[in-house]
Amino acid sequence: MTRMIEVKHVEPKEQVRALIEGLVSRLEERLGHFRKDAVSVHALFEENGSRTLYRTSVTCHIPGRMIAAREESRDAGLSIRKAFSELERQIDRQSARFR
Repeated sequence: MTRMIEVKHVEPKEQVRALIEGLVSRLEERLGHFRKDAVSVHALFEENGSRTLYRTSVTCHIPGRMIAAREESRDAGLSIRKAFSELERQIDRQSARFR
């Protein structure tokens, strides 16, 4: 699975990156039934400094589909977890259609 993680305008970046890496690993387990080279995940996390608003966008490409989720919150961790939760829900729905 191809992973691309971008973190913009955030300090400390390593804590945010570690949380996102863990959630991407969990996604990888859910997507285990697809060929590894056919799946990619792109996660973007950024902070809007003027209002202290955190945005998380996650896009997942699986064979025949592109699934995306986006969340905004004043809490960085909540924004990340909600976006990945929504993406997992959509992946489960797509997987059910394939069966």
